[in-house]
Amino acid sequence: MIKKILISLVILAIIFFALAYIYRQVIVQHYGEKFIRDNLPGYISIDVIKFDLGNNVFSIRGLKILNPPGYLAKYSLAIEEVRCVYRARGGIVPKGLDIREISFKRPEIAVERLPDEKINLVEMRDFIGTFPTVILPTVEISQPATQALPAVETLPGESKARDNTKKLSGLIKVPSDFSIKGGRIYFIDSVPYSKPYEMFIDSVSGKVSVSFNDSYTAILSLAFTLEGDLNGKADETIKWIASLDPSAPKLSMSNRFEVSNLDILTFEPYYDAQSPVVFKKGEFSGELVFDFSDGNIGSTNEVRLSDVEFWVKPGYEDAQFWDTSVPDLVRYFTSSSGDIIFDFRIKGDMASPKFYLGPISKRALTSMAIDKISSYAIKQITKKTGAAANGTVDKAKDYIDMFKGLIEKN
Repeated sequence: MIKKILISLVILAIIFFALAYIYRQVIVQHYGEKFIRDNLPGYISIDVIKFDLGNNVFSIRGLKILNPPGYLAKYSLAIEEVRCVYRARGGIVPKGLDIREISFKRPEIAVERLPDEKINLVEMRDFIGTFPTVILPTVEISQPATQALPAVETLPGESKARDNTKKLSGLIKVPSDFSIKGGRIYFIDSVPYSKPYEMFIDSVSGKVSVSFNDSYTAILSLAFTLEGDLNGKADETIKWIASLDPSAPKLSMSNRFEVSNLDILTFEPYYDAQSPVVFKKGEFSGELVFDFSDGNIGSTNEVRLSDVEFWVKPGYEDAQFWDTSVPDLVRYFTSSSGDIIFDFRIKGDMASPKFYLGPISKRALTSMAIDKISSYAIKQITKKTGAAANGTVDKAKDYIDMFKGLIEKN
C-alpha cells in the first residue's frame, strides 16, 4: 500500500513538474508582465510585453516616455519595439539575469525648443522628478556566521543594523551598449518664427552607450553615435557624435556633427536675418562642434558651400563688410574648386556667445588685406604728392589695424 502511495506521489510530482514546464511560458508571461507594469514610473507607458522563453528573448512594444508639459510633442521618446536577448544565471533556480543584447526598433525622439528657448531634453530631469520614485524590491541574502562584518558608525540614538539587501545590479546585468535601427529624430523649433519650424533626421542607426547606478534608477553617463538622412533625403547625411553628463546641474554635453550635401535652404530660418544675401540654391558640408559646460559654449566649425547661387539683398548692393563689397568678399573665401570655405568659433556664455574667425577665414582675410593695402598704396603713390604719400601711410595703417584686430581674436 505504501509503495502504491509513493508511486502515486511520484507520478503526481512528475505531472506537476510537466505541467509547470509546459505552462511556464504562461506563468512567466503573467508574473513577469505584472512585475514590469507595477514598477513602471508614471511618465513611461508600454503597450505589449512578450516573453519568448524558448529563445531567451523578451520584447517590449509601444514604449513611450512623456514630454514635459507645454511642448507640442506628446512624447519625448516613442519606441516601436525594445528587444532583449538574455541568459538566466544558475540552474533550475535562477540566480540572476544577464541581458546580453538590447536593440531599439524604430525609436522616435522629439527635440523641441520653446519661444523662451527652453529645451525639452533639458527640462526632462525636473519633469521626471515630479513623479513618485519607484523603489524596486530587494532580495535578502545571508552572511556566513564566520564572516566578520565591518564596523558601522551610527549617530547617537541610532541602532546598528546589518544591511542584508542585494543591489538590483547584482541580480540583473544590463549591457552598456544599445543598438538603434530605423529611428527618427524630430526637431521642433519655435524660436526663429512665430510658427514652429520642423525638420527631422530619418533612417537613424547607430550605437548608444549608457551607464546606470546600481539600482538602475539614474543614468550616470550617456554617449551615442548616430547616422541618418536629413528630411528623409538619402544624399543629405548627418553623423551625430555626442556625450552627456545627466548629473550636471547645467547642460554639460559634447556634440559633433559631420554633415554632407545638406540643402542650405533648409536652414534659412537660422541665417536669413543676419545674411546680406539670399541663397537661390546651394549645399553645405563640414564639421560642426558644439560643446556645453556649466552654462558656457565652445564651438569650432568648418563649412564648405558648393553649387551656390545667390543674390544680394536690396540695400546691401554697395554695403561694405570689412571695407569690401559682398561679392568681392565671397571671392576671397572661394577655393580653386569653386567652393566657398570658411570657419569660425563660438565661445562664452550661452546667453551671449561671441563669434571668432577660424584659421581658414583668417588666411582669406589676410589675402584680402594685402590686396587692399597694396592696391590703395599703388594708386596713391602714383600721384607723386607729399600729401598723397602721407595719406597713403595713414590709410594703410587703418587697413592694417582693422585686419590685425580681426585676425588676432581667438
